[in-house]
Amino acid sequence: MAKSRQPNGASSIFQGKDGCWHGYVKGNGRPDRCHVSRKTCTDVTKAVRELEKQRDAGTVRKAGQAWTVASWLTHWVENIAALHVSENTIDGYRVAVFHHLIPCLGAHRLERLEPEHLERFYQRMRAGGSAAGTAHQVHRTVRAALNEAVRRRHLVQNPATIAKAPRLEEEEVEPYTVEEVQRLLVEANKQRHAARWVIALAWACGRARSWD
Repeated sequence: MAKSRQPNGASSIFQGKDGCWHGYVKGNGRPDRCHVSRKTCTDVTKAVRELEKQRDAGTVRKAGQAWTVASWLTHWVENIAALHVSENTIDGYRVAVFHHLIPCLGAHRLERLEPEHLERFYQRMRAGGSAAGTAHQVHRTVRAALNEAVRRRHLVQNPATIAKAPRLEEEEVEPYTVEEVQRLLVEANKQRHAARWVIALAWACGRARSWD
């Protein structure tokens, strides 16, 4: 379906051959245009108006490559994060990205990812047997990746800063009994570095009391 002519600088909305409605918002004094598509004219009109507000406020995302969650996370972890973090950190990022995030969320358009998508994903992780700590690691990873997307104007807002990660369950720690401490001290005195064992034991006992 042909779109109607619009004055220079005005947004355009039309229904495409794919049956979806498309909207194009022109940038301020630039040839770049932002594109959105929705199933209904009402929805695309709402999206276009929101983009116009962002454009006028100077916060509209940068036009260019249409990133998916998968393509952005892959680019971020291999070409951005890998250059600036430790080997252990990047290994954790890669597990979160390739084992958890991309298989479940990778097909989403980056700008269409919502906090609710992430929260449902965390719930599925927990239901599938993942520990809350694992879900938190994944949450921290996607938050870092999307923060970078915001800095580079591929996103206007980071949905991971809004989404709530699962609550971490505090592991109950049972303190040593007096008899156990005495036996440990006897054994520690037999070791070459007895003082180190005593300090470690004192730290462990203090940590256990802090959970009470």
